[in-house]
Amino acid sequence: MCCTPEPAGLLLATDPSNRQEDWECITGFCDQINKELEGPQIAARLLVHKVHSPQEWEALQALMVLEACMKNCGQRFQNEVGKFRFLNELIKVISPKVSTLNTFNDLS
Repeated sequence: MCCTPEPAGLLLATDPSNRQEDWECITGFCDQINKELEGPQIAARLLVHKVHSPQEWEALQALMVLEACMKNCGQRFQNEVGKFRFLNELIKVISPKVSTLNTFNDLS
């Protein structure tokens, strides 16, 4: 059973050792967001952290969880991820400036 509190639920849903998406954990994470008063704010911070993961599979799973949350967590969650702060963090993932710096640091 995967209906665990938020950080643990997201850790299980985005575990790099997962061979495929764990929809039980993903839906459990969405359910937990909807139950908690500050669920959308906490979930957005946790998801941004996971999307920035250097492990591609973990970051991709975080994006899948984000998509599931957008579809299943309602207006409160959608408003939270629509804020500049969250969107700016997503832009950092694909920004050439940030990518170039990470590549340069990897080469050093």
